[in-house]
Amino acid sequence: MKKNELRNLLNSLFLVGFLVALILYLTMPENRTPFLVVCFISMAIKIAEYIVRYFR
Repeated sequence: MKKNELRNLLNSLFLVGFLVALILYLTMPENRTPFLVVCFISMAIKIAEYIVRYFR
């Protein structure tokens, strides 16, 4: 897989995770755990994209 394809895939996954996290945040105000889990996973994906961009 080429570097740009991998970055595009990781960015797409991050955006989907962001949207899911936003929906969870707005629809589940009494329980923030699912929001936090999805948010942290999305952030890890974004960090992985950053690493690919600068170190590969």
